[in-house]
Amino acid sequence: MLYKTYSCSQGSFKMAAFSLQLERKIETALVTSGKFDGSHACLVAATSGGNVLVHSPHRRAPPDPVDGSASGRLAWTGELAELRIGKQVTALYTGRLGEDERDVLMVGTPTHLLAYNVEDNADVFYKEMSDGVYSIAVGKLGWLTEQRVVVIGGNCSVTVLNSSGVEVFWTVTGDVVVSLAIFDFDGDGSNELVLGTADFEVCALKGDSIAWEVKETAPVTDLIHLAGRQFGYTVGNGTVGVYEIGQRLWRVKSKYRVVAIRGYDINGDGNEELITGWSSGKVDARIPATGEVVFRVQMNASVAGIVRADYRCTGRPDLVAISTTGEVRGYGTGAMPESSEPGDKVRELLAKKQALVSELRHRAANPIHFGSRLAVSISCNNGAANLALAAAPGLFVHCAIVFAEGVFEGETFVTRPSRPSGQIDIELRPPKDVPVDVHVKVCVGPMGADLLQVYELTRQLPRFCMYERIQHFEEYPGVDISSQNCGVTVEVAERPQRLAIWLSQNLILPEDTEIEVPENGPGTGSLSVCLRGLRDGKIHLFEVSATGKLSLRTEDSNFAGEVIHSLAAYLGLCELTTEANFPAEEERMTEALERLEGLRETESRLRAGEARGAALLRNLLVRTEDARILGDAASAKTRLSQLRSVNSDLIREHEIGANSYADLVRTLRELNAAIQRVARLRVGKAAANAVAKCRMAIHDGDPRALVLAARLG
Repeated sequence: MLYKTYSCSQGSFKMAAFSLQLERKIETALVTSGKFDGSHACLVAATSGGNVLVHSPHRRAPPDPVDGSASGRLAWTGELAELRIGKQVTALYTGRLGEDERDVLMVGTPTHLLAYNVEDNADVFYKEMSDGVYSIAVGKLGWLTEQRVVVIGGNCSVTVLNSSGVEVFWTVTGDVVVSLAIFDFDGDGSNELVLGTADFEVCALKGDSIAWEVKETAPVTDLIHLAGRQFGYTVGNGTVGVYEIGQRLWRVKSKYRVVAIRGYDINGDGNEELITGWSSGKVDARIPATGEVVFRVQMNASVAGIVRADYRCTGRPDLVAISTTGEVRGYGTGAMPESSEPGDKVRELLAKKQALVSELRHRAANPIHFGSRLAVSISCNNGAANLALAAAPGLFVHCAIVFAEGVFEGETFVTRPSRPSGQIDIELRPPKDVPVDVHVKVCVGPMGADLLQVYELTRQLPRFCMYERIQHFEEYPGVDISSQNCGVTVEVAERPQRLAIWLSQNLILPEDTEIEVPENGPGTGSLSVCLRGLRDGKIHLFEVSATGKLSLRTEDSNFAGEVIHSLAAYLGLCELTTEANFPAEEERMTEALERLEGLRETESRLRAGEARGAALLRNLLVRTEDARILGDAASAKTRLSQLRSVNSDLIREHEIGANSYADLVRTLRELNAAIQRVARLRVGKAAANAVAKCRMAIHDGDPRALVLAARLG
């Protein structure tokens, strides 16, 4: 046996129920576990060089083959086995497929998905995935009839396979899907698919429709379902948090990266905690509702993964953490962290007492001006949203700390003027069109004061804060948006006054001003608003007729999609059909489709050439061996020269094929991203129909059908 159980007297391991050393370097975030024989838990991890390591502590070795031969991909050595993939492993998952009680190991690479039966040492299926495999999940989806399906997160796409590896569902996403979770998100009794993408988005899919979505501040690297409708999430900037029913309960951020999260009842209270493994080697447990830490342990190296596995065959799963150096530790329910030294609490209380006494002395020497006030205003200025902080007469702003998700690098900005000023201005440039909560702490006081008054306040930047209203686009030379035949048109059947309120809520307008619908004169009963983007200077024109027909003239399809979804959410619309016209976008899609057809033909020719070269190589090897056996040195020398020539040709063809495949992947990603933009211009079934028509046009290689699908959905 490789592992040993440690008692509570063994120093730093006294909390662990067991510990073992695999003596392998483990790849980060590529760890899972499964019961491949249906009853005994095994640990699975990816190692360098495209190999997958399987550790089975309870395995009974089968008898050796009589003829000494070995079959299958797995090669066992005692309790360890290695599955040689030969390509970079990008995802690992275990789960049951069909009626079999045994788990199946699923291994994802940039080009294929392998479903492998470890117990039988045989493939279940091996499927080519043109969009790559970056995340895997197995479960029941409410909108499909199959009991259990395999969900693959790819390059701008989600693919669903049945237990035989046959595709049963496909849809596009905004970017690479790096995390997946299957659970009942909305409480309707059927499971939805929650996914996180590299473009910072978390969304819940219900078929082709998006039931919920939110933007985070970095790529969403992991998702895990907790109790009820709660789920934990991590993002690439070191943040971990919990959502419930679409509302974020809490989040914390660290300078270290989050490697893995799991749900596990570590303190034995009957409720699962959120377990987090960090790149620093720390493993902690937090209460999902509050984020309070109830358990913490430090490993000797960076955490590679965390799993739930009944490794001791007790009938209850343990929490198993594995480090990048191959160290494995298991903790059972009820494990508690080491108690602190008796003097730690006393020293902590003495430090608090000293700080309070010092504050009282400062307050006595420097009375606070309780009547002071702080004025706050937000406006559009100098190509950004400007936050102005002004102190009352006789007072000065000494320092300001601004916290805003995704606005600043590190999310926090600190400004401290060299000389205290009566007013300071802070520029805010959100990179995406989403509402942003801005939390500000401002230190205000008289010049030379030792004690300052701290104001804490919160303001929200509206969704389209990076667009300013302009009266006449004619002021900008070379721009005539009214004559351009591009944008979207939609029938919302709402009064222009209500759309004016929506616009006022989503823009930064000067104080005491609102967007109003004229009641007399030219344009009575209609609405026309012109906006200029502060990021790129582009002009966008809103026109709403008295009958509720909205026309948005713009060259930016991304902005148009954000407007459509914001308007649908405001009006409570589940279905919204639009007519879109973006000539430049359509031209790029057509060019990408033509390029895709050429790359597919090139790939077919290269594969045929590689097959012929491999056959010739095998033939030359046989002839070379024959010459060696016959002692024909001259013939052997000739064959070796031919072998070198054929091998060089194969290497060149392989390099050409690799470059061609990279171009093929980039083109597919470009097309998938374009389909996502087309879908974002609609809501509900209209978006799903647009995706289906675009995909059919790409499959048929029909550029005209692709353009029609982009325009009409």
